[in-house]
Amino acid sequence: MMRLPALALAMLALLALGPVAPAILGFTAASGARERFEEGRFIDLPSAHGALEHAGAIGARPHYAGTRADRALAVYTADRLREYGFDTRIEAFTARVDTPRKLAVELFADGRPFTPRDGFHKQRGTPPLGFDLREDGEPNDPDTLVDAVGLPFNAGSADGDVTAPLVYARRGMPEDFATLRRAGVDLRGAIVLIRYGGAFRGQLVQNAQAAGAIGAILYNDPADDGAARGATYPSGPWRPLKSTQRGSLGAGIRIPTLPISAENARTLLRALRGPSGPAGWAGALDAPYPLGRGPAAVHLVVRMNHETRTLWNTVGTLRGTEPSQSVVLGAHRDAWVYGVSDNGAGTIAILETARGLGYLARSGWRPRRSLVIALFDGEELGLLGSASFARTHPELQQGCVAYLNGGQNLTGTTFGASAVGALTPAIVAATLAVPDPAHERSNLYDRWSAQPRGITVGNPGDGSDHEAFLFRFGTPMAEMGFAGPFGPYHSSYDTLRYAWTFSDPGFVLHRTNAQLYGIVAMRLADADAITYVFSALLPVLNSGIARVQARAQRDGRTIDVAPLRTAIAAFAAAARGTDDAIARGAGPDAARTLAAVQEIDRVAYGVHDYESVAFPAVAAAYASGEDAAVRDAVAVAAAAIARATAELR
Repeated sequence: MMRLPALALAMLALLALGPVAPAILGFTAASGARERFEEGRFIDLPSAHGALEHAGAIGARPHYAGTRADRALAVYTADRLREYGFDTRIEAFTARVDTPRKLAVELFADGRPFTPRDGFHKQRGTPPLGFDLREDGEPNDPDTLVDAVGLPFNAGSADGDVTAPLVYARRGMPEDFATLRRAGVDLRGAIVLIRYGGAFRGQLVQNAQAAGAIGAILYNDPADDGAARGATYPSGPWRPLKSTQRGSLGAGIRIPTLPISAENARTLLRALRGPSGPAGWAGALDAPYPLGRGPAAVHLVVRMNHETRTLWNTVGTLRGTEPSQSVVLGAHRDAWVYGVSDNGAGTIAILETARGLGYLARSGWRPRRSLVIALFDGEELGLLGSASFARTHPELQQGCVAYLNGGQNLTGTTFGASAVGALTPAIVAATLAVPDPAHERSNLYDRWSAQPRGITVGNPGDGSDHEAFLFRFGTPMAEMGFAGPFGPYHSSYDTLRYAWTFSDPGFVLHRTNAQLYGIVAMRLADADAITYVFSALLPVLNSGIARVQARAQRDGRTIDVAPLRTAIAAFAAAARGTDDAIARGAGPDAARTLAAVQEIDRVAYGVHDYESVAFPAVAAAYASGEDAAVRDAVAVAAAAIARATAELR
């Protein structure tokens, strides 16, 4: 997480002064006054009622990628954008879509094979216990009971029909498999039971493969997002025992993999024997969590349909006076089931933002830079829609000044944001212009600053549609929203009833999200100088070097980061002058400004297992153990920072 740099804090101190309206970053005095007027008109346009209407359409039926319901929602969102005045199209593309053909889990509690009695032989062994893999559904939430909910599965699983001893492998991390090996547990040829949460689910399965497992079963333990955390749905927001987390595994999976409920996992755990594991090994189910292999064996069957299907991105454009430049607002539209929170919430925010922006445009306002709304398909299967959009529109690298991502961003009441450093001050300043619906005569900035961690902006992580922009083009990104307990993640319980009852009663925060996205988008689109603060990139650069050096010191290695320090020092001096000019609405032209920020973003930001990593190429080179590779990576990063510095001079 990144604290605001001194320049940003000074700017915000000025912004908080009254009664004179503070200057807006990137605007001259005259254009800033016009911007304030248009923002004043915009702020009343997004509505809770409009957000609820969109939620009703999104939550009407399951809309997994490539289905008829998914196509219908693409048409719905396109119709809304046209209605709001956007030049709208549906961009079709094809991709692999997995659906289940046969899924089964059977438990042989004593580990012995079963042979039924026939006319020549007696029965041998005990008949297996077959599992019901469906989620039970909630009678008070009829949407969870319909047949279209389907069986939970993991897209990307390998096909397989295997029977093998069962091993509980905690979170499926390398250290967990090492713990089992030290205890003498043979993982080769086993089926492993893994708790979600240690890393990306596909990485957990790859860890199991590397350990010698021939099958994997994934589940959510109540210790992590269920009854051990609080009341479960429908009484509270946490995951009930019968809920199952679906999800994509990504590439490289060679073993059959299936998600199950905690209730089914409890039955499997009760069939295991062995000594207790170390501290933290067990979860919260009333069952043992042993270090052992069997005696239970599991029969696991996964047969998938691997089809090439058509998917649909919905794209709307509000053309600016300088159309070669753009601001893109994006969210994914597909879901594992209903997805009213994931990712209905992001889609709703972007649609309500578009409704307000379209009204302004019809009444005379026109942005300087074009505003593009992109509602992506196939995110849940591996960011397919945003990747297709980026491939189809390479012009984004030269003209897209920012990407605002509407991810899974409304599951509670705690406000937060993540962004690249260059956008951080603009995001924070925009919260001053958005009212807090919970407190009269207060704004979102006040709400944020009163939270325990205060005004803290996270660095971009992994697993959402900003990757196609930030990691491909270096486009600055930001994401804002409200967080809280969200037990129904990737389950059939992510419904309209859940969202209305627990995430946002009244849908007032959905409106607030739309207001904030709109203010940020307007300022980025209308500014005389693109609203970057280059000195706000320094914390991630300096902390990245510090982390690399600290790791080397722990490992007893020596690496030379002097070229990076020299490049960063020169960049810092150039950034100060550029920031002063941008604040007045001047500074380098848009092409040079964008080129500079892209150079920094491409070398400074990366991810590993959903977590942000500074200087990812240097980190990867360090992990290789090759000193020459580290020197080369440091030189490449330093050269990129030097090119950014040259653009600012």
